[in-house]
Amino acid sequence: RQNGDDFQYYDDPAGDMSLRDEIARRYWRRGAHLNAAQICITSGCQHALFLALMATCTPGDIVAVESPGFYGVLQLLAQLQLQVVEIPASTTSGMDMDVLAQVMATWQVRACIVSPSFATPSGALMPDAARRRLLALADEHDVAVIEDDIYADAALAAVPDSLKSLDGDERVIVCSSFSKTLSRDLRLGWVVGGRWQSQIQRLKLVTQLASSRFVQQGVAEFIADGSYTHHLRRLRSDLRQRRDQLASVLCRWPQAVRASMPEGGLSVWVELPEQVDTLDSYSRALAQGIVLTPGPLFSVSGQFRHCLRLSFAHPWNGRRLDALDALPEVLGMA
Repeated sequence: RQNGDDFQYYDDPAGDMSLRDEIARRYWRRGAHLNAAQICITSGCQHALFLALMATCTPGDIVAVESPGFYGVLQLLAQLQLQVVEIPASTTSGMDMDVLAQVMATWQVRACIVSPSFATPSGALMPDAARRRLLALADEHDVAVIEDDIYADAALAAVPDSLKSLDGDERVIVCSSFSKTLSRDLRLGWVVGGRWQSQIQRLKLVTQLASSRFVQQGVAEFIADGSYTHHLRRLRSDLRQRRDQLASVLCRWPQAVRASMPEGGLSVWVELPEQVDTLDSYSRALAQGIVLTPGPLFSVSGQFRHCLRLSFAHPWNGRRLDALDALPEVLGMA
């Protein structure tokens, strides 16, 4: 939709008001009482995470991350010359709060990046008690909490409340996008900056200037008329079916493996026999047209060589099922 000569002008750096209103309404339903002024539109979730880290940290600062955790975050931290401390994460409940408490008592942690709702690669969902303890630790040690919320709408059932809903001190920065639920080509995300909102909006102006007004308006209308809700309902049904199909294939593998069974997200985390080296298997798999995501990608310390992330984001067509069936031999398990 083009209004007059709007196309001749840059959008407000914070983003289109109609889209920010729709995003705010969706967070209200998840317990976080936001308004459009608290939201800044970004070029995807990775851009949002970049802005959050730039606003809260300086080179040399220590950042706590989940382990295994998203390799895109680890790449950002390296680029920004930030030190990483890995906190073990359960495949069911996420980051270990006891270890985080020990780390914060020992080191001056500046920020903590977490995905409470269906963390990649495991799909873990952080319990409410752990979420409250995380925020209490952050308050005690004056730590910024960066919530990577990108998988929340990929819930297979009810969408969990945002960690932001528990934030009484404007200490949580929310980062997300439509990449996992609508299209990766949109490059449309957002950040809720809390006490760092003004710095984040200045950084958005410097790094991107503005987002496409017409793309934003199109997505806002898609949400407002109920089309996004209908789309998510269909997507969740498809994702559950694909997850279950993947689980059934893994049960047929010649050696037993441990795989997460997430209630959201787009992937499972598979723990293979200890002798399997997924990094070493990568080139063999590629020679057969199979692209692996080896476990060490999800760690800065080279852990998880016997682990693998498997995605169920796409339908299990014949070619993908053939690749799954071929994997045990490629991995040396047959």
